[in-house]
Amino acid sequence: MIKFFRHIRQRLVTESKFSKYMIYAIGEIVLVVIGILIALSINTWNQGRQASHKEASYIVNLQTDLEEQLEYIEIQLEYEVKYFEVSNRLLDLFKKESTLTIDTASSKDLSTLTERKTFTKADPTYQDLIATGNIGLIQDEYLRNELLSYYLELERINKIMLNNNALLIDEMFGLKIVHSAYIGEPDQRLYDVSNQLLQEPARELMLINIIDFREKIARGNIERMKLLKEMTEAMLETLKQHRL
Repeated sequence: MIKFFRHIRQRLVTESKFSKYMIYAIGEIVLVVIGILIALSINTWNQGRQASHKEASYIVNLQTDLEEQLEYIEIQLEYEVKYFEVSNRLLDLFKKESTLTIDTASSKDLSTLTERKTFTKADPTYQDLIATGNIGLIQDEYLRNELLSYYLELERINKIMLNNNALLIDEMFGLKIVHSAYIGEPDQRLYDVSNQLLQEPARELMLINIIDFREKIARGNIERMKLLKEMTEAMLETLKQHRL
C-alpha cells in the first residue's frame, strides 16, 4: 500500500502536475492524521477499560476488607464488654459491702482488668490506593470522599484505642493494681496481705477509683466499636450499591 502511494506521488511529480500533487499530499496528510486519531482512540479506550477493570477489582477488595473489619470489631466488642462487666461486678460488690475483699474471685477479676485487647485494622486495599495514587481510579467522587472519610475515622479510633491501652491501662491501671492487691495464682496469705493494705482508706480509695476508671475506658471503647460497626456496615452497603 505504501509503495502504491509512493508510485502515485512520483508519477505526479514527474508529470509536473503540481496542483494534483498538492491535493494528493493533503489527502495523504489527512489519512495519516485520521490513522493517528484512530490509534489514539483505541489506546484511550484500552486505558479506560483497564482503569475500569482496576476500579472494579479495588471495589471487590475493599468489600473483603470491610467484611473482615466487621469481624475484628465484633471480637473487640466481646473483649470490651467483658472488661465492662468485670469492672461493674467489682464496683457493685464494693457498693453492697462497703468494702472490697480480695479473694480468689476478686483477684481473678482484677487480673482480667489488667488485660487489654489490641484493636486490629483491616485496610490493606485502602493503603494501597493511597500509596500508589490509585485512589483516583474510584471515579465516583461521592464514593471516593466516603472512603476517605471512613478510613480517616478508622485511623482516629485506632489511635485512641492504642493510646488507651499504652498510657491508661498498661502504664497507669496495671501499675496501681499491683501495688494494692494480689492478682496472681490463688494464695490465701497474699490475699490476707492485700486486705490488710486495703484497710488504709487511701489505698482503698485508689483501688476503687481505678476500677471505676477502667470501667469508663471499657464503656468508651464499646461506644466507639458500635459507632464504627454502623459506619463499616454503611460503607459496605455503599460499595455493594456501586457495583450494581
